[in-house]
Amino acid sequence: MIDWSSLVHLFLMDCKSRNLAKTTIRRYRDGLKNIEQHLKTQNLEWFDLTSDLLKHRIIPSMLDGALSLRTVNCNLAIIKELFAFLVAEKQADCNIADGLKPFKVQPSLMHTFTDAHLTRLFTQHDRSTFTGFRNYMMMLILLETGIRLNELTQLQITDVLLDEGMVRVRHGKGRKARMVPIQRIVSHELHLYLLERGTLYTDRLWITLDNRPFDEGGIRTMISRICKTANIQDVQCSCHTFRHTFAKKYLLNGGDIFSLKNILGHSRIETTEMYVELFSRDLQIQHEKFSPLEQIIQEFPSIFTESEVHGE
Repeated sequence: MIDWSSLVHLFLMDCKSRNLAKTTIRRYRDGLKNIEQHLKTQNLEWFDLTSDLLKHRIIPSMLDGALSLRTVNCNLAIIKELFAFLVAEKQADCNIADGLKPFKVQPSLMHTFTDAHLTRLFTQHDRSTFTGFRNYMMMLILLETGIRLNELTQLQITDVLLDEGMVRVRHGKGRKARMVPIQRIVSHELHLYLLERGTLYTDRLWITLDNRPFDEGGIRTMISRICKTANIQDVQCSCHTFRHTFAKKYLLNGGDIFSLKNILGHSRIETTEMYVELFSRDLQIQHEKFSPLEQIIQEFPSIFTESEVHGE
C-alpha cells in the first residue's frame, strides 16, 4: 500500500497537472500536513480511514486541537478532494468524506473603510512621483472594482479596456475569468497611468521603479504602510477591506445582489448574500432615507391619511 508521503506527492502533482492555482495547491499542502498530524495522534494510517473513523476520531481530534470550524471545514474539503483522487486512481474503494456536511459557521465580521478613512488614505499619495501615482491608482482600482489582491497583481496592460469601460480579470478564483466595469474617473486616471508607465518588456500593469512586476508582498506592504501613515487603527488594513468596502457601498447605492455576485467573481450566490446579511442594518438605514413611500408621504401627506381600522 502506498505511504502517506508518496500519496500526498501524487495528489499534489495531479493538482498541478490540472493547472490549479498556486494558492490552492499551497492550501492543500498545508491542510494535508495538518491532517497527517491528526492521523498520527490517533495512531491511524490513511488506508485505515473509514467514514466512521473520520467522523468519530479525526474530526473530534481536529476540534480538540483548537482548530476553528472554518479550518475543520477546509480540512474536510481537502480530504474529500484527496479521496476523490484515490478513487479515480483505484487506490480507494469509496470517498469516505462524501456524506459529511460542513459545520455551520457564523459569518465573520467584515471590516470596511469609512468615508473618513478613504479620504485620509487617498490624500497620502504624492502623485507627482511614479510610485505615488501607481499606489494611488492601485487603491482606486481596488475600491472601484472590489477585485482580490492576486487578481490585482496579475493584471496586464491588455486587460485594461478603456473604450469598453472594463477591466478583464484573467486569473479569478477557480481560474475563472470575468469582466469588471470601471467608470469615468478611474478610466481617465488609468489612461494617465498607462502613459506614465510606458512600453516595457513586461505586460504586467503594476511595476516597480526598476521596471519589474510589483508582487503581492510588495502591494501588501504598501497598503499597510499607507494605512499606518494615515493613522488608521480601528480597522484591518488590507486589499480585502477595499473589497468589502466596495460591496457595502455597491449595495447601499442600490446595486443588486446578482450583479454584485458577477463583479466579485463569487461562484455561489450564498457567498454574496453574506454581504446583505452583514450589512443589513446599514441597508435598513439607507432604505429609511430613500423609501419611495416615505418620500411621497412627505410631499403629499393628505393622500395617505391614517387608517381608521383598529386592531383588536
